[in-house]
Amino acid sequence: MKLPFDLKNIKPGEFAYLTKRKLENKQKEAEGEIIVWRKQGNEESEFVVKCPFCLEESSGKTVFTKRPYRIRCPVCNRSISLSKLTKSAKKR
Repeated sequence: MKLPFDLKNIKPGEFAYLTKRKLENKQKEAEGEIIVWRKQGNEESEFVVKCPFCLEESSGKTVFTKRPYRIRCPVCNRSISLSKLTKSAKKR
């Protein structure tokens, strides 16, 4: 997935939110991946996603209002949930 910035050149305090996660399909197979970021002072988050359902890569912008964060795949229109990291850590 191609990002509009280099992860190695991020300065402390540049982002209010930044996450990279694997995404599971309905069969619990890690088929997709998402990177979500929001720069300091912005309300809108940007994302790059490889959908775990249709396996297509796409990008977009959204405003998250409540947790768990959800986005819609711009290609297949399926809802993708970004569960809290503490929940996924407890499963392992």
